[in-house]
Amino acid sequence: CKECRRRKARCDKGLPTCGLCIRYRRHCLYEKHSRTPLTRKSVILLCPPLYDFEWCEKEAGPIRGLSPKTNAEGNEEESPMSDGMASLTVNERGGGYLGVASGAAMLRLIEPVSRRRSSSRPQPPDSLTYPMPQQPSPNRHITEAMIDAYFRLYHVSYPIVHEPTFRAQYSELIPRPNGSCWTILAYVVAAIGVWTSSAASDPALDMDLFYRARSMLNFDYLEVGNLPLVQALTLISNYQQKRDKPNSGYNYLGLAVRMAMGLGLHKEFEGWKISPLNMEIRRRVWWSLCVFDVGATITFSRPDVWPYKGVDVSFPLNVDDKDLTAASQSYPPESNAITPYTAVSTQARFHVAAHLCYEKIISGPFPTAEELLRLDSEHIEPWRASIPAYFSEQVEVPPRYALSQAVMSWRLRNLRIVMYRPFVIRRALKGRAGSDEASNKAYCRCLSDAKSSIEMIAEYWRGQEHNRLAAWYSLYFLFQAALVPCICLRNNPSAPEAKDWRAQIVSTLHVITALSSFNTSSERCHQIILDLC
Repeated sequence: CKECRRRKARCDKGLPTCGLCIRYRRHCLYEKHSRTPLTRKSVILLCPPLYDFEWCEKEAGPIRGLSPKTNAEGNEEESPMSDGMASLTVNERGGGYLGVASGAAMLRLIEPVSRRRSSSRPQPPDSLTYPMPQQPSPNRHITEAMIDAYFRLYHVSYPIVHEPTFRAQYSELIPRPNGSCWTILAYVVAAIGVWTSSAASDPALDMDLFYRARSMLNFDYLEVGNLPLVQALTLISNYQQKRDKPNSGYNYLGLAVRMAMGLGLHKEFEGWKISPLNMEIRRRVWWSLCVFDVGATITFSRPDVWPYKGVDVSFPLNVDDKDLTAASQSYPPESNAITPYTAVSTQARFHVAAHLCYEKIISGPFPTAEELLRLDSEHIEPWRASIPAYFSEQVEVPPRYALSQAVMSWRLRNLRIVMYRPFVIRRALKGRAGSDEASNKAYCRCLSDAKSSIEMIAEYWRGQEHNRLAAWYSLYFLFQAALVPCICLRNNPSAPEAKDWRAQIVSTLHVITALSSFNTSSERCHQIILDLC
C-alpha cells in the first residue's frame, strides 16, 4: 500500500486494509495503475525535481567523541542532516526552507562546498524499536519522577500546563478531561521530563514515551479542538525540534496555533463569566504558543505568521500558583518576585516588541544600518528597560530560574547578532572599515553582542546545573555567536582584535566540548569551528 511504501515498511498486502495500517490506524490505499503509463521522458518534462517540494529528516547516531574523523570517500555526497537549531544543514536541498537570517545561511556563505559534503554525512540510524501499546495507560508507564523533572526544569520557562491541575488529574483526584487528548498530553509531558533530566543523549526512554503519544494521534483530531490537545500539540512541536525533527515540529506548531485561534484563546470578552484561574490558563497557553512560534520562526528564518493584530488577550500575570487557585473569585495582586510565569510574560513581550525588526531583516531590500539602529532604539531598548528588576540579567535568581533568565539574555543578543551580522560580513569581504558611521556602529554592536553571548554562556555552563535543555540552548546561541569572531579572524587574522577573537573561539570550543555528552550536535559544531579557523 502507499503508506507502507512511503514508510519503507513490510506490507502484507492485505485487502481492503493491510495489517500494519490496521495496527497503527493509518489510511490504507493501494495505487491504481493506469492502462498507459507515462514514459520516463514525459515524466521528466512534466514534473519538477522532487527535492524542490520535499524535506526529509534523519536522526543522527550517538556521539563517539570530539576527535576529528577522516573519510576515505569524502567526495561522495549523501543525504543531509536536519537539526533543530537550523545551523548545521548547509545542503540547500534538505532540511526544509532556512532563510537568510538562519545559522545555516551563514555557513553556506563561509564554508567551502567540499567541506559541506564531507561534514554533513549522517550517522547510521539507531536500531532501536519503540513498541506502541494498543491501549496506552499513563499510570503504568509514567512515573512521578518524570512529571517532577518536567515541572522542575521545563515548566518555569514554558508554563503551558497548569501544574496543580495536571498533578490532580494525574492522581485522579479530579476527572481527566477530553479522554485520550489528556493521555497524549501526559505522555508528552513525561517524554520531555525524561529528555530534560537525562544526563546523556540516550534516546530510548523519552522517545518510547513520545511514540506512545504519537501513536494515539490520527486525522480524527483535526475535527475537534480542546485545550489539552492544543497543549499537547505545542509540546510535541517543541520536543520534535529539540530532537532534530524541525519540520515535523514546525507543522505540529501550525496545527496548535490554528486550533488555539479556533478556540478563541487570542480573545478576552467583556462580561465573560469565566473563573480567574481558567482565564489565566488561557493566557499562559496563548503566550507560550507565541514564544514557541516566533522563536521557531527566527531560528529557521521563515516568514513571521504570528497574529499580532486582532489579539486582545492580556499577558500572563506574575503570580504564584498558591495565590491563584480554582477557588479564587478575583485576580490577586502581582508578585514583586520571580515566579514560574515571569519568563513567558517577559519573552512574549520581547517578541511583540521586536517583530518589526525581524520582518525588516528577512525582507528585501535589506535595511540600512541607520534603519536597524533606529528600530533597535525604538522597539528593543524600551522593552529592555521594562524588564522587572527581579528578572534583569544583573540580578542573581534562584537556581531553578537561572536558565529561563539566561535564555532571555541570550535571545536578545542573538536577534541583534542576526540584525547586524551583514555589516560584519561586508567589512570582512572588503578587508577594510567603511566610512559610514552607522555601519561601523552596527559592526561594533554585532561583535560586542557576540562576545557577550560567548562569555555569558561560558559563565552559565561553569556555574549552573547541567541538563539537556540547558545544553540545547547553550549550543544554539553559542554557535550563532561564535560564527562572528570566526569570520572576522578568517578574513583578517592580523587585525589588532585578532587576539580577542581567538580567545572567544577557544572559550567556545571548551564549552562545546563540555556539552558533548548532552547534545549530539556538539561534535559537528566543534568541527565546523575548527574548519573555519
